[in-house]
Amino acid sequence: MDVLTDQLLEARSAHRRRDWSTSYAAFVRVDGMGSMTLDDLDAFASAAWRLGHAGEAVRLAERVYDRLTRADPMAAARKATELSLEWRTRGHEAVARGWTDKARVLLIGATTGGIHGYVAYLDAVTAYSASDVPAFVRSAELLRDTAVETGDVALTMLGRVLMGVSALLESRTTEGYRLLDDALMPVLDERVPIEWAGDAYRIVLSSGPRLADDGHVAAWTQ
Repeated sequence: MDVLTDQLLEARSAHRRRDWSTSYAAFVRVDGMGSMTLDDLDAFASAAWRLGHAGEAVRLAERVYDRLTRADPMAAARKATELSLEWRTRGHEAVARGWTDKARVLLIGATTGGIHGYVAYLDAVTAYSASDVPAFVRSAELLRDTAVETGDVALTMLGRVLMGVSALLESRTTEGYRLLDDALMPVLDERVPIEWAGDAYRIVLSSGPRLADDGHVAAWTQ
């Protein structure tokens, strides 16, 4: 038990200082020795994702989700949005949509809040992939409104990205470039989870070949 405690303390300490390799290695050892708390399991999944162990990170996050559905449905809905994002990042659109739907079901009857904004972002991304401009614009506007109401820093950043892409889709190029140029700075804010920040970059850069000029694409890439 002392060894387990020591490994947990090492994993937690490394995670706080963002030493993902040390944190991950310690959590692997803990997982082989016994159970861990929900927060520790979530941190384990986070460290795995940051190190590029995407498949393992998703499996760990799904374990977190399963435990949250019994303890905290709203937190489970938030975790479902994160799983949707991670599956989409791995190129599994259908699975990603399934996780978005799970989040939506968990939110039935809930007061509108930040999680609804993340669902709106995922809906917008799905619409963008399908070239459904009206649906994309509707979801982007819903996300923007939710960001204003909640003051969520990450939602505000994601909203700027979507509104920038929306402006380019509607040929409002000057406005679109301004919004996207501005959106890339807040993703450096530590209050923005790296998973969502990374997806913002993905959306901006994927919009480049379709909508933007070479100069802006080069600047965004840099």
